[in-house]
Amino acid sequence: MEYIGIGICVIAVVAICIFIVKRKKNAKEANQNEDVKTDGEERAIAVSNDAPVELVIEMEMLPAETIKDKNALVEITDSNLLAHVNNLVPGLAQAGNAVNNVAQAVEAANVGVLYRAIIPAGTKLTDSKAMEGAVRGFYRGAEGIQGHANLVAVEAQKGTAVVANTVAAAMGVASMVVGQYYMTQINAELGAISDGISEIQNFQDNEYRSRVFSLLAHVKKIADFRTEILENNELRISKINQLDSLDEECTQLLGQANLTLAGFAKKTNLDYEEHEKVVGNAQNWFMYQKSLLDVLYRIADLRYTLHLGAVSREQCIAILSTYTKQVQDTQSMLAAWHEGTTERLKIDTDEVRRKRAGFDRVIHFLPGVFYKDLNYRSIEKSTANMIRTQASKESTLSIDKSELYLEDVQLIAKDGKIYYLPETKVE
Repeated sequence: MEYIGIGICVIAVVAICIFIVKRKKNAKEANQNEDVKTDGEERAIAVSNDAPVELVIEMEMLPAETIKDKNALVEITDSNLLAHVNNLVPGLAQAGNAVNNVAQAVEAANVGVLYRAIIPAGTKLTDSKAMEGAVRGFYRGAEGIQGHANLVAVEAQKGTAVVANTVAAAMGVASMVVGQYYMTQINAELGAISDGISEIQNFQDNEYRSRVFSLLAHVKKIADFRTEILENNELRISKINQLDSLDEECTQLLGQANLTLAGFAKKTNLDYEEHEKVVGNAQNWFMYQKSLLDVLYRIADLRYTLHLGAVSREQCIAILSTYTKQVQDTQSMLAAWHEGTTERLKIDTDEVRRKRAGFDRVIHFLPGVFYKDLNYRSIEKSTANMIRTQASKESTLSIDKSELYLEDVQLIAKDGKIYYLPETKVE
């Protein structure tokens, strides 16, 4: 009985130890997994839930010479966006006039004064499940979202800072400013593409031409109505979905152009008149190829813009490398074809002429002995230009890899106007 009692005591002690160890382990795991995201969202490690991060929009006075390149300033002209900015940072535009303070007015008269309000960098925020009345600010790492903290609005210090009604409002305005900046650039580029396509003449495939114009019109419409789209989350998501179908249509049209140009590059033993006709037909497809590759790049830019930085640039531009290479390979084939054909037909694009051939060469043989220029005949200048263009292989486009959504949004007030200054353009 004595040994049984001792054994029971030992077992009890061991059980207690095991219970304590497991409790500590479970507590540790619960603490680590406290902020695990649900509803199919990406898992994230909580950075801090104990103390909220204060979000304050600082406003400061700057000497005018702070910004050396005035072209870097992008004026905000959209009335709806300006209204959002004014609600977020009341009095910013008025401060830019520097009339409320006599000392500031004197300084402005002498050297000029700028006012800068900085909206801290953030992503599209969601309601916090850990803290009532707060939203989440995400922190990115090499493998995506690594953690987050609770953000709440704080009281502003008089004369030094401005606080939005909600943190989400601040981040919403920041996203709209950046989104407007990107989409304005995209819209201008789409306008140039449209002008280029309009120059294509004598194109026989009306169905193809119609599909290209339809594609461009739908893509440009998204960029044209940027303010409405960026303000309406449901509309923004629908346009992201539409971009998927437009992307597919663009790649199909681009693939057809690539195949057609590759077919031209296989034509051999053409006389000059036949070659000239093929060059003219190839030029139309060449211009469509260039324009469609441009559109594909703009679709990628739009996708990144409408995702408000929530999707990486890498994902948005993933398909570009495949089709850029396809275009480059096709143009290499076309360039090689032109090189061989111009050599065979003795075409000199610099002198805009070609060597006489056949009976024409025979009847000009004797005069050509005394006058060398008579051994050649002129060609159409437009033909020479098309040959040079098609043989140049100049269709490689630069990919925009900027991540302005992840940068602080700097708003500059000057002379009653409000400007956006991309951080990457600050000298």
